[in-house]
Amino acid sequence: MLRLIAGLLAGCSISLCFAQVDAVVITASRIPQPRSQTLQPVNIITADDIARGGQQTLAEVLQALGGVEITNAGGFGQPSGVFIRGANSDHTLVLVDGLRISSATVGSTALENIPLNQIERIEVVPGQLSSLYGSDAIGGVVQIFTKTGAEAPSMSATAGIGSYDTRTLAGGLRRNFDHTELSLNVGTFQTAGFDATKPSIPFGQHNPDRDGYKNSNLSARVAHQLAEGHELGVTVFQSEGTTHFDSGPTTDDVNRQTLSSYSIYSRNQITRAWQSMVRIGEATDDSHVTGAFPGFFTTRQPQLSWQNNIAVGPGTAIAGVEYVGQHVASDTPYTQTYRDIRAAFVGYVGQYGPHAWQANIRQDDNSQFGNHTTGLLGYAYKITPSWRVRGSAGTAFKAPTFNDLYFPGFSNPNLRPETARSREVGVNWESGGHRFSATYFENRIADLIVFDTTTFTPQNLERARIKGTELAYETSWRGFNLRARATLQDPVDETTGKRLPRRARQYGSLAIGKIAGPFTFGAEMIASGARFDSTDESPDSRMHGYGLLNVTASYRLRGHFSLRARWDNVFNREYEFTRNFNTPGSNVFVGVQYESL
Repeated sequence: MLRLIAGLLAGCSISLCFAQVDAVVITASRIPQPRSQTLQPVNIITADDIARGGQQTLAEVLQALGGVEITNAGGFGQPSGVFIRGANSDHTLVLVDGLRISSATVGSTALENIPLNQIERIEVVPGQLSSLYGSDAIGGVVQIFTKTGAEAPSMSATAGIGSYDTRTLAGGLRRNFDHTELSLNVGTFQTAGFDATKPSIPFGQHNPDRDGYKNSNLSARVAHQLAEGHELGVTVFQSEGTTHFDSGPTTDDVNRQTLSSYSIYSRNQITRAWQSMVRIGEATDDSHVTGAFPGFFTTRQPQLSWQNNIAVGPGTAIAGVEYVGQHVASDTPYTQTYRDIRAAFVGYVGQYGPHAWQANIRQDDNSQFGNHTTGLLGYAYKITPSWRVRGSAGTAFKAPTFNDLYFPGFSNPNLRPETARSREVGVNWESGGHRFSATYFENRIADLIVFDTTTFTPQNLERARIKGTELAYETSWRGFNLRARATLQDPVDETTGKRLPRRARQYGSLAIGKIAGPFTFGAEMIASGARFDSTDESPDSRMHGYGLLNVTASYRLRGHFSLRARWDNVFNREYEFTRNFNTPGSNVFVGVQYESL
């Protein structure tokens, strides 16, 4: 497996050159800054990247382009998650247009129900960012920005069909008139799917049927310039997914889940040096299950934030407050159904000559678990115009979920919040269009919460230690695009020395594409080492390593039309993300796209 990962990076030795525009990112410091100045190796995925790649799910996009591990329990629409730097899947905070959009009962975001056609940009930032965003950001932050009217006027429409009776249809309208930007995007996705589970799954859960999935979604944004430097906006997002899954051989089990959010924001340039941003909104995760174990679980999260960015000397100071309420409604008798978090944060980000720095501190007051103070301190030095070294250290925490604490028969009310300390050092090299980074990281987590398959309850591990190295390279030249990621890590329970569940010691991806006139060709390699789906590395829970090859092609027709095709798992490899759950075999998808600028 190590040879395979090394091979992914060996492809990066191709001599490619181009003048790359330094993209602006927000998530790494909560303020806009050039990607080359961040203290973390930020991965940026654009709508163009998604269109060229042709992936059909957000988890696939993050695995191929975001440098993360993923998990999935049986195909389209089934529960999916990501592991960033070996941390738990619920250690990744997911934001959609600045709002938390997650389940307070499960503790994670339903990535499977976030449609790709609504996404304009994704920023993936690894590392502990609780000092910026609070609980859940032990492993990192994935921030999703839905489509805006900034590039208006435009119209777009896509339609496609593929294996497993998959069909998609999406359209968008973006307009920019007077001082107002408008964006509206809608879409549907439907597939008959495949059997989500294997006959070997325990407790008689297997049902030898096809577990289909369908989704309808929309997003909208209106932004109006009241005056120069003063913007008032509204954002809306909704995704409704219906997923068939297996809970027994005689029942038709269905999860109907709706993710939704809305927000109103005001961005104001108070003075030349002071910008204020106020956002108020609410996100909802509403899940209704029918079949062998019917029930409903709804999380409603009202949210308010006020952030101030003030230019001070050679940098920018930030100061703000946040409020998040978590309301749970369910026919399951939870002992508690509400908590709130009130937070205040300050920070300073700057650059002077070859020096750059970032300092943040935040205090969260959780109505269940009291106060938690977290911090981050980082520094970078530019040795030459091409070489830059950086280092940072931080602390983080995560509160247990409502399921962890109160789900009848499968919970542990004595759980303690997880706390973590991390450090990382890295080097960046940029020259002639090449971009390379190498990062060594170490994350020590106390009271890590892991589900114990022996007692069927969550437990606090005494200590977990995750250390490793991330390597990344990307470039573009004369129509070629190349992006490579590899992670070598050791995520273990420090008390027993056993590896943390579902995490490989090495994984990576390589994507390369070529534009030749109206044609675009691409290939994508995904590789991962062996993993265990248990806390004790039991042999029967071992999932073998895998390597997948996917290929893409597109042809630009006359006018504004283009044809796209994708062939996944070309060699029809068998592999698992979750023990006893199936994954797609060799499959194809073709589509047509119309886009007018």
